Amino acid sequence: MQAEVYVAPRHPSKSNVRYANFEWKYVDILVKKGRKLQLSYGQGGRLHRGALERPEAAAWTWPSAQNAPRQRITQSAPTVPLAPLEAHSTSGRAEAGKGGGVRLYFYERERAIARRAAASIEDSYNYLTKAFEYTPTTTFAYFLYASYIEFLQTQLFPLQEGVLGVTSPENLDVTLPYFGDARLFNDVSTHELAHEFTIQKIATATARAGLTGEPINLAPLWFIEGLAEFYAKRGIDAETDMLVRDVLVNPKSEHAYVLGSFWEERLSTLWTYKIGQARCAFLEETFGKGTIQRILEAMPKLLVYEEDGGYKDFAQLVGKVTGTSPSAIAARFERWIKRRAFNRFLAARQDRANFTTLHTTDGVVQALRASPSGDLVLYRSIEPDTGQSRLFLFDRRSPSDDEQVAADDQPGIESLHPVAGQNFDVTDHELAFVAQASGADVIYWQSFEEEVEAEPCEDDKKKVCTWDVDLDLGARRAFQVGDRGIDAVEAVALSNDGKQIAFVGLSNIGQRDVYLLTPRADDDYELRKLTDDVYSERELDFGPQGVVFNSDATGHGKYNLFRVAAGGGPIERLTSEPRDEHNPTVLRDGRVMFVAYDEHGANLYSVDQRGLFRETDVATGLYNVSPGPNESVWALHHYAADRSPVRIAYKRLLHEPYTSLSDAAEPKAPRSVELDRAQEYSALRLKNWELGSIFLMAGLSTRGGVFGQVLASATDKLRDHGLLLSAAMYGDPQLIAGGLTYVREQHRLTWGIGLFNEIRARIDRRFQATEDNLIFTSWERFFGAEALGRYPFSRYSYLQGSLSLGGAHYFMLDDTRDLLAAPNPDPEAPQRDLLGMWRTDNKGLRLQTEASLSFGYNTVGLQRSTGPIRGSMFLLSTNVGSQPFHSVVYDQVRLDAEHYLRIIGPVNLMFRVGLGTTLGSQRAPQYYLWSYQTLRGVPFGDIDYLLGRHFAYATTELQFPILEFSSMPLIDLEGVLGADVGSVADDYAADGRRNPMRALWDKRLFNLVFGVNFGFGPIVIQVHFGKPIDIGPVRTPNNGKLTINPSLVWRYQ
Repeated sequence: MQAEVYVAPRHPSKSNVRYANFEWKYVDILVKKGRKLQLSYGQGGRLHRGALERPEAAAWTWPSAQNAPRQRITQSAPTVPLAPLEAHSTSGRAEAGKGGGVRLYFYERERAIARRAAASIEDSYNYLTKAFEYTPTTTFAYFLYASYIEFLQTQLFPLQEGVLGVTSPENLDVTLPYFGDARLFNDVSTHELAHEFTIQKIATATARAGLTGEPINLAPLWFIEGLAEFYAKRGIDAETDMLVRDVLVNPKSEHAYVLGSFWEERLSTLWTYKIGQARCAFLEETFGKGTIQRILEAMPKLLVYEEDGGYKDFAQLVGKVTGTSPSAIAARFERWIKRRAFNRFLAARQDRANFTTLHTTDGVVQALRASPSGDLVLYRSIEPDTGQSRLFLFDRRSPSDDEQVAADDQPGIESLHPVAGQNFDVTDHELAFVAQASGADVIYWQSFEEEVEAEPCEDDKKKVCTWDVDLDLGARRAFQVGDRGIDAVEAVALSNDGKQIAFVGLSNIGQRDVYLLTPRADDDYELRKLTDDVYSERELDFGPQGVVFNSDATGHGKYNLFRVAAGGGPIERLTSEPRDEHNPTVLRDGRVMFVAYDEHGANLYSVDQRGLFRETDVATGLYNVSPGPNESVWALHHYAADRSPVRIAYKRLLHEPYTSLSDAAEPKAPRSVELDRAQEYSALRLKNWELGSIFLMAGLSTRGGVFGQVLASATDKLRDHGLLLSAAMYGDPQLIAGGLTYVREQHRLTWGIGLFNEIRARIDRRFQATEDNLIFTSWERFFGAEALGRYPFSRYSYLQGSLSLGGAHYFMLDDTRDLLAAPNPDPEAPQRDLLGMWRTDNKGLRLQTEASLSFGYNTVGLQRSTGPIRGSMFLLSTNVGSQPFHSVVYDQVRLDAEHYLRIIGPVNLMFRVGLGTTLGSQRAPQYYLWSYQTLRGVPFGDIDYLLGRHFAYATTELQFPILEFSSMPLIDLEGVLGADVGSVADDYAADGRRNPMRALWDKRLFNLVFGVNFGFGPIVIQVHFGKPIDIGPVRTPNNGKLTINPSLVWRYQ
């Protein structure tokens, strides 16, 4: 009698490793005692900020903003006039007696920046109280992390790199990092707080109208995110102006890169955030200040049917609030935005025709850096199908012969920070780049050699037509700056001789500074801090007179340029204009060229001892300026949604003296507040626990039995501790299972303990080999206590184990007992007490223990539509079981492995292998292959070919897209062509001898496979057909007929 282990391909998960330890405290900000209005918050999608984009490096083609699910709430609602919201003070201060305010959570080592963050939160909260004419009624939690890397380790929300902050409509929690950048933090924090005010104001209006529901889910995402951007930026900022202008003056209809209707919803960073911001600015400017707030106050009427005085959709609501039809609003917006865009476009003196554009780059280019000579260019791009970020190096004389330097999403280079700024540099013989590995950034330094040979023209040997370029990358060194307390590296610059590296580093206490790294032997290095203050630095470059960097250590708070000697000393200020200046680069003649926003565009400027000069005048933007050959410069030009490398000849630069309103006032340190009243957070307090969602499913079987399952959970506020409760019934009161488990995820090691009651089905073949020839189902109840643990070595690998101790009891259901108790229908056969024999073999309660250990590895990369497309994964496990007082000991070893080989685009080859063997007692569980994904030519249920103590199978598939529904994200149709080979067997071969390998060979199978995968959101419906081919087994499954095997799988497994 053996239990079954159902065998389907197993996929080890990637780990969100908790590298840092957080000892949390909390303090209340602007919280006033008094009665709170009881509001109900729903289960809507989380609102979050888009990709991490500096003003000078925003690539809006990737990644797209995630979609917050929205649906119309259909309900029977009374016709209730909306009561006006209670008038609130517009003094900008939170009102007493109305609750509200913020509970700020922080950890001790970030106390210094938490003091600054608290002051910023206060300022934003009071600003929004005035702007919304509303004071929130509910205090919400605000979780602050010192750095972006630590923020990505949070367990409060599932995150991906690119999300700057999160606000949850479910419990109002806000989570974001400080970034080491006061300006960036204030922008993101105000954006998230605007979501808080939006959620609470709409909920308040809904409650006071006597309605229930979530009207926020009925508003388009562009409005919700756009208004948050509008209030965070205090209108339209220069970056948004430029991005919207590009859509109008440089459209790409083949890529749907056109303005579209005012009401159109498109799910991308550009449309959701920036176009949304522009639409909200239009509403305020055209229909009067406070229009956005009037729309929010009217939103509860979206819950009411139109015939009862409600609105059928958001467009009708806005039309009623503004007194203008939706079509007229759309027409007026088009005139408004075109007038704004074309005035600046017509005034610009330069465009793409003035530059030499490079068209041979791979992927979506995001950042660029050239060597001092301008001949070598290092750039970072994103592969559109997979999202993988890569670094390429090329020589301008043969740009198509580029060399891939690095690619991320693999051990050692977990992330190249695809949505960060220019975090790499190159000289004529060395390069340096930043990558995240094991919870902190690493600076990689690499030498290379280049051979360049001129190829003369066929018709004129004195002219050079082509160049033969050979780039040979050398050894790579890794400088683990995380060991020196530096979590993140924002920018790097190599000295011209390649002997030193300057970088902007963010310490683990949340402070940014400029550092100088001098390599020593092997991977050792000397580290010196060149700045040490509360201000923020963003980019830098090495020059003969020292390190040039930008900083907000200014009286106006904008980023200006400064210089400090490599040996340290006083800091020299180079510019003082009240505008942001970025990407400083030191040219060979000593000039410092940089990018600055002016007149709503990003242009190039230079500064030297003679003064300040304007160098370009484009309508969109130029970024990542670098030296070029022959006094030219390289840059990235934002044009028609792309950032393309361009070279600007010296004669094309304007060289115009530039004067502006200068401000050389002393810098203002960020305001801070005391946090002396902060309290220790304790997970032992009941008030810090929250009940999670409860899942309930129930039904009746055709035999009258009840099937059902209940899942419930509770966690502490920080998701460090959790309780999981499960219970299930499988059609009979004897088949009740369940468990209660405590899980602790506070540190890198995750562990848990619990109680369990398992029900295991067994295909019982106790009497198969006798004249009775019976196969039936019996059951095992295994109950007791268990412990489990998981330790991630990195994002890609982990070790996991469990230990269970308890009792085992074997039983059968009534119909099975009746079967065994019935006399043999053959009068000539001996009549035996089969039921008594079975009970004798399986009587009593048995002490049983089980232990498992597994190692998982996963570097598989995903294609955004079809799922896995590159990389490898494997899961090796062993499971040992014992009944010590019944001489039962067994061990099962199993391996699952997959490899994906990308061919072109989303087309790939998949190779899959599964192996399993059982050692020891015959009571060990048997393997039962899930033929839908393993041996697809075998109908499920054919136990002769799917059930046994040993198995081996291999699958190969060509996976190719048939149809991708571009207008409906995550909906696609994929074709599959492939083959399966494998076998399942017991210990004994066909000749009766004990030989598991021979037994597997005797039952060998080969199937040809074809089918389709229909992807719908995260679920993939697989319909595969398997054709068994006769290769000499005992019999061909399904008589050689075509077998259909449909199944459901998770897309991103």
